[in-house]
Parts: sequence; structure tokens; C-alpha cells
Amino acid sequence: MSSKYNEDSNDGFALGLLVGATIGALTALLFAPKSGAETRAQLKDLADQQKDKLREKWEDTKINAAIAVDDLRSRLDNAADQAKHAVDEYAHKANTAVDQLADDTKTMVTGFQKRY
Repeated sequence: MSSKYNEDSNDGFALGLLVGATIGALTALLFAPKSGAETRAQLKDLADQQKDKLREKWEDTKINAAIAVDDLRSRLDNAADQAKHAVDEYAHKANTAVDQLADDTKTMVTGFQKRY
């Protein structure tokens, strides 16, 4: 669980860093002494860069989510197999005990019948 918390913290930090860098770059562009056309071109370039970074982060997140789902599925399958094995083992023990009880009862009835 601690590992998952650290991954979430790192993802949040990376996203915060990305947002902070974007805001800083926008602020620098808006206050720089350039023409409107140059500023718009730079803003478009910055927006395209940030869009690419966000798309990459989204793809990484999808991959990590798929890995987590596969891991969880594997753990659940393993737990289900262990539970089935335990149930089968207890069912076998119960059947053995019932069979032994039936044999003991037959032996007792046969002995009782021979006496009387």
C-alpha cells in the first residue's frame, strides 16, 4: 500500500510541476516585450508542447492502470484458486469422516444384530 501511495504522490508532484511550468512560461510570454504575432506563435507552440506532454502522461497513466488491473486480476485468480483448494480439501475430509461414520454405524448395527 505504501508503494501505491508513493506512486500517487509522484504522479501528483509531476502533474503539479507540469502545471507550474506551464503557468510560469505563459506569464513570461505575456510580459515579454514582443509583437502580438510573436506572442501568439509562442503561446501556440507552448500549448502544443503541453498538449503533447499531457497526452504522454495520459498514455502512461493508461498503461499503468492496465498493469494494475492485470496484477489485481492475477491476485484475485490466485486467491480464488486457494479458496477452491481449501474448500475441496475440507469437502474431502468431511466425506471421509461421513464414510467412516457410516462404516462404524454399519459395524455397530451388525454387531447388535448378531447379539439379538
